[in-house]
Amino acid sequence: GACGLRFRQNLPGSVRVIGGQASAPGSWPWMVSIQVFTHHNSRRYHKCGGVLLNPDWVLSAAHCFKDKDEADQWRLIFGAREVLSGSNAPVKLPAEERFVEKIIVHEKYDDRLKKNDITLLKITPPVSCGSFIGQACLPPFKAGPPTIPQACWVAGWGFLRETGTQPASLLQEARVVLIDLELCNSTEWYNGRISATSVCAGYPEGKVDTCQGDSGGPLMCKDTVENVYVVVGITSWGVGCARAKRPGVYTSTWHYLDWIASKIGPSALHSAQPAS
Repeated sequence: GACGLRFRQNLPGSVRVIGGQASAPGSWPWMVSIQVFTHHNSRRYHKCGGVLLNPDWVLSAAHCFKDKDEADQWRLIFGAREVLSGSNAPVKLPAEERFVEKIIVHEKYDDRLKKNDITLLKITPPVSCGSFIGQACLPPFKAGPPTIPQACWVAGWGFLRETGTQPASLLQEARVVLIDLELCNSTEWYNGRISATSVCAGYPEGKVDTCQGDSGGPLMCKDTVENVYVVVGITSWGVGCARAKRPGVYTSTWHYLDWIASKIGPSALHSAQPAS
């Protein structure tokens, strides 16, 4: 089927992650909760977000897997709106649980600089799309880096405030604005720490942002021609959460299309790109 289609359109209203709101069921059907699985008591703990590309592959951030790089330490939850950390109960429909077959971290991932912070996870057994599970769109090759400024969305089960101790149980969403890389790299902001393969998003004054537990999840902008949402970024890092002049930093998916194609195959990538 087509990528980037939402099943439930939010009613207009409180369009104000941190400073966000709980999403309606089916709002972001490609959202994946990536959970650490503890074998001794069979419990699962939400660690990062991810993006469903097709029945076999999830895209996420490399830094989520730096301490736990074994596939059997992870579980994937699809089609969920509520995520309970520390649960050992089977997931309830329409959500689906899957194993990770392999973790492919970008070969040039640099943990200190958070460069090339991108990872692919092979899903086993494959997950089928349904009324709450659907595939994300990646940018087409011709798109180039995302246009600045534009208003986009972030979503995740991350902390609701910087000093939080556990993730949100209901999927949160928030509107953010893409910020010019030059401004983001200016002396009072990130002072040159942002690489050219990143996207900055948030607000100069802070207040709305991704936080711990949102990593690996999507930064999504609407393609007004095709009327679909395109994942232009993968949540990577930031200094604190929702602080002024410290917006969220996202891995730019457009810059990694060739890398993704080299792992999942060109035709699989093509079917995760908008029609035009």
